[in-house]
Amino acid sequence: MFEFNGWQFSAAISSVFGCSIIFGLSIFLSIRTWSKNGKKKNVAVLELLRTLSVLFLIITLLNPEKIEEIKKIQKPEIICLLDESRSMDTNDTIDVNGTLKSRLEWAKNILQLDWLQKLEANASVSIKPFSSNIGKGGTDLGSAIKEVIQDHSEIKAILLFSDGDSNTGPSALSTAGKLRGLKTPVYSVQVGSRKALPDLSLEDANAPVFVLKEEKINIPFRVKNYFENLRQVNIELLANEKLVLAKPLSLPASAEYTGNLAWLPPSDGNYTLKVKIPLIEDETILHNNEKTFQTRVESKVIKALLIDSLPRWEYRFLRNALDRDPGVDLKCLLFHPELKESSGKNYLSNFPQDFNNLAGFDVIFLGDVGIGSGELKEEDCDKLKKLIVQQASGMVFLPGRRGRQLSLSNSSLTDIMPVILDPNKPIGLGTLNPSNLELTNRGRDHWLTNLRGTGETDREFWERLPGFHWSAVVKKSRPGSEVLAVHSNFKNNWGSMPMLVIRYTGAGKTLYMGSDSAWRWRRGVEDKYHYRFWSQVVRWMAHGRYLAEKEGVRLITDPERPKVGEKIFLRCIALDKAGFPLENGIVTANIFHSDGLQEKITFSPTETGHGVYLAQMQAQNSGALKINIETAPFKRKLSVNVMISKDEKEKMGKPINGRQLQNLSELTGGKTSGIQNWKEVINELTALPNPEPVFRIHRLRSNSAWGLFLFSMLAIYWTGRKLLGMI
Repeated sequence: MFEFNGWQFSAAISSVFGCSIIFGLSIFLSIRTWSKNGKKKNVAVLELLRTLSVLFLIITLLNPEKIEEIKKIQKPEIICLLDESRSMDTNDTIDVNGTLKSRLEWAKNILQLDWLQKLEANASVSIKPFSSNIGKGGTDLGSAIKEVIQDHSEIKAILLFSDGDSNTGPSALSTAGKLRGLKTPVYSVQVGSRKALPDLSLEDANAPVFVLKEEKINIPFRVKNYFENLRQVNIELLANEKLVLAKPLSLPASAEYTGNLAWLPPSDGNYTLKVKIPLIEDETILHNNEKTFQTRVESKVIKALLIDSLPRWEYRFLRNALDRDPGVDLKCLLFHPELKESSGKNYLSNFPQDFNNLAGFDVIFLGDVGIGSGELKEEDCDKLKKLIVQQASGMVFLPGRRGRQLSLSNSSLTDIMPVILDPNKPIGLGTLNPSNLELTNRGRDHWLTNLRGTGETDREFWERLPGFHWSAVVKKSRPGSEVLAVHSNFKNNWGSMPMLVIRYTGAGKTLYMGSDSAWRWRRGVEDKYHYRFWSQVVRWMAHGRYLAEKEGVRLITDPERPKVGEKIFLRCIALDKAGFPLENGIVTANIFHSDGLQEKITFSPTETGHGVYLAQMQAQNSGALKINIETAPFKRKLSVNVMISKDEKEKMGKPINGRQLQNLSELTGGKTSGIQNWKEVINELTALPNPEPVFRIHRLRSNSAWGLFLFSMLAIYWTGRKLLGMI
């Protein structure tokens, strides 16, 4: 190593020797050139310039560098992050005096002790409270650490007081690589107990904002038992403060239970629904046992279209059931292969050729028909798909023994069909002995299988229903579909063959019934099961069409009950003055948030038109969100209130989540502990040496001014040779 005026040369002896030879050869060639040109003075100057250029290039290739130590003016910083989210209000810590404290109180008391002054002897200590961008209702540890890295340059370490329940924002572990590169360790104290407080918590429950009359209100719920032993309670449903349903629950120790409450409102109107678990002895948290919702029940006439080929038994009894339902306006269409166009009461002579005439139907029953002469056309299938996907209608697939629905496999209806039909068995499967619909776990929870008004206390009655001898054959359910029931006897390569399958597609729904023998359920009981099943199906499918509806305009919100921070997707179905889908119109909405903020949005028409307009917005605050819709040029208006609920990410009483804090400390070279050994973390942090000095390396080869100087010397040399006629 050679050193000159702070510049160091780390080249090997062989490199220096080789460079010396090159430099000597350059001098020899310069002298020879000077002699050949009559030893002129101007040639001597040019050759001297070339020799110096070669010398400087050789020096550059030897890679000299100068190391500069950057002097630090300020003390290194220790940033203390204090978690102030709602879960830190849990009372499960005991201070030095034996007093029960909340996690946040314990952490604040620790930060007032004299150890903080010892740290400040060698570093500047800053305490920064954090929670999340939605306030104390969430913990965003990852963003808090990223903010510290961005705002502070000289960080010695990060000290973290938290229960580790980071439930929003980026993962804190995503910052570990950056912290390790900055040599900034994270020391953490896991504040709280490793055991949950004894409690029963109604973790989640959700009720629809609207149901049709004669449609059951279905409320899925989730209950968590934080006790260390079995607890038996009743979960109750109250409507307008009156108990209407109670369901016993047996909750194993430290286990979670999910289920459904299904209740049929006796009349239309507005209902205040409350799902409640009565308080039991020794519960520590008293405010998490109930949830309240507002639900609207309205009487609507559902428009249904029943399409089939042969008037088989299932068609006849289904037609009678729907025709006798006062809440259903039924139209029928028969593509009989041997007869002329169907006619008579409630019959259509042909399939609606104008989409505007088809758009009024809420539910389509598609029987044993397909694409072909005298049946559906490709354009008809396109219209049906648009009706389901864009207009929020529903479709029921009812295959038959002619196997005509197989011809739909290459049509646009394939995407919305809940199952994949088996093309090798077009006539289906026949059995001598009757088979049954066997409910899946999903089917046992779905309200479609809990028939209203039958007097059945559970779903075991499905096993007693009269069986069927024929069924269509399917390969499997389509991805994204929900199988409610399977064939009790027949299995294929994918398992038990699906028989009752539902699917959400676009704004609408579809249902597949694999047998045409539901009419047999009438044996000995008349309409007890058959009538009620199909009555529930049409109301379930038409539900979305009537969420918010006024003459000439409908609004569908997804989700129905959004939470703070979620996107709300708005679908407006607008009609013109004649009652047909609005084309080339303008749909706007004035939005009034619960905090007083107002905004105006304009809906965009769908590519295929047909009166469907789309928009989206953000649910910003909890409370009532008012949406005023107006369509132009026909000035149709609709006002809708959407309730925005809080996204309760923070749960009090839960045990600490120390795994993430432990991994973060290990990855960055720090240390973590619980509240019992918090002093070990502080002692190791106090003994942590200051960060190593920072050095800046200056390399001659990367200096732009030096490069420009070399370029200038070579440019002068070659230009001089040109002027002297040496080239």
